[in-house]
Amino acid sequence: MQVARFLSGVAIAVVPAVLAAQGDATVIRGATIHPASGAPIRNGAILIQGGKITAIGSSVNAPAGARIIDATGKDIVPGFVDNHSHIGARPTDLNDSPMVVGPQHRILDALDLADPDFKDAISGGVTTIVTGPGSGENVSGMAIVIKTTGDGLADRLLLEKGGMKFAMGAKSRERYPTTTMGVAANLRQYLIKTQEYMAAQKKWADGDQKGTPPARDLGYEAMSDVLTHKTYVRAHVHSATDVMTLLRLKDEFGFDLTLHHSTEAYKLAPEIAKRGVSAVVLPLGPRIGVTDDALSGPATLWKAGVKVAMHTDAPVINQKWLRLCAAIVMRYGVPEEEALKMVTLNAAQIAHVADRVGSLEVGKDADLVIFDGAWYEPRSRVDMVFNSGKLAFERTKEGN
Repeated sequence: MQVARFLSGVAIAVVPAVLAAQGDATVIRGATIHPASGAPIRNGAILIQGGKITAIGSSVNAPAGARIIDATGKDIVPGFVDNHSHIGARPTDLNDSPMVVGPQHRILDALDLADPDFKDAISGGVTTIVTGPGSGENVSGMAIVIKTTGDGLADRLLLEKGGMKFAMGAKSRERYPTTTMGVAANLRQYLIKTQEYMAAQKKWADGDQKGTPPARDLGYEAMSDVLTHKTYVRAHVHSATDVMTLLRLKDEFGFDLTLHHSTEAYKLAPEIAKRGVSAVVLPLGPRIGVTDDALSGPATLWKAGVKVAMHTDAPVINQKWLRLCAAIVMRYGVPEEEALKMVTLNAAQIAHVADRVGSLEVGKDADLVIFDGAWYEPRSRVDMVFNSGKLAFERTKEGN
């Protein structure tokens, strides 16, 4: 049976009949749908089956026995994606000081799926996060991309290698490096040592693996994934000086780079744009006092052609306020639908998981948020959150 069709001049996707027979169909209709991948759909409808979106448009046929949710007058947006978080681990497990370079560390090994911060995240419509080590080292290890709800890690995991954390800036006045110059030199030296490690491993493999193999080093192995583009660098950076240093390192070693926090990145917007580097920008909230120049920085980067996403740095800022970071960039000149992308589709693309999440499209995970008003308005409340097609939050049942 065809479960969707063309109506009112809007193309509605057609999905296989087998999905219509799965018996778990939900249709949400009557809302203004903001898919993030295209123009808003007024009085639209979404069909969810098997945890996926199977139809979306101005009218969708409901399979027999489908659950119908009337969302008339409400806003529906994709589940929010927070591209920079630290929830899911104890604060004491985020940095392994006094180590300076530790690419072998993985947040996966400290992950606690029962962390109550996940509940706060889902209550604010955040359905996917990139969570990882802190910035206590110049290289602190590998992040992970996961859903904020689900049945265990296998169900929630989107990407195990979710990006290697670099952190610019001296971390101690008691050990090397203690200057901006020293940090840059230390990173460059480690990347060179990684190249030498890779060359030694290749020479042994190309020599029919004769003799004693080179000694394994977990740090160089992990950094090899950066240099072979199996993962990318997520760089904690604030000053324009350090941004330029990272761009030079990218030029020299060829790794994929995303700037995080990016406080003064706007000062180098053309340099960032021409290299195809993305920016995950400040949580524009109460964390630090920032100037109007910094607050308008995301708009400056966007206008220059840089792909921009927002973050909360949770638990620094509670994850449920991610959407308000996007609301603030609207105040500084970013159009509504572009601001929405900064907490949905752009964030998912930067995290390399946009095939699954970040927009409301046929075939993607049914991650979506129903608001009782405009999604960016502080006074609007989250009514429902669906994660992988399952109702993960319902305000009327939470007493909110």
